[in-house]
Amino acid sequence: MIRKSRAQSSSLFLMELILAILFFSITSAVCVQFFVKSHLLSQESKVLSQAVNECSNIAELYDSSDSIEEAFSLLEANYPGMITENGTDSFAIMYYDNTFLPCSKEDARYFLKASFTEENCMLKAIIKVTDPADSVIYELNTDHHTARRTDYEEK
Repeated sequence: MIRKSRAQSSSLFLMELILAILFFSITSAVCVQFFVKSHLLSQESKVLSQAVNECSNIAELYDSSDSIEEAFSLLEANYPGMITENGTDSFAIMYYDNTFLPCSKEDARYFLKASFTEENCMLKAIIKVTDPADSVIYELNTDHHTARRTDYEEK
């Protein structure tokens, strides 16, 4: 009889141990999901922050110029890898890798496209950062008024 009661107590202990392991494995699975979700949110916020910085930098250079030609010369001086086209459709394109460093088109993970227009004395720009799936990460619209110059104020 002693062996029989000992077998019951050990099977009860084994059942309790199994339930404790099950509880901790379920809890750890939930915690891992929280960690993964927080990591993904952190990555998204880093990308958004970098996109905002790049768009703001381009907008500041554009706002400091008096014409589209001057804006392109500023952009080309500050962003040597930028592809610019000045014509009826004036735009500039920059390619970035995962860490938002300039790269080639083939290695690009993010794209910055800035479209420029000039109407009367207003310079307008639409600056977008997108991913390869063409979903917009950040978009910035800026308008800049250029003063009309008289003959004696010309450069």
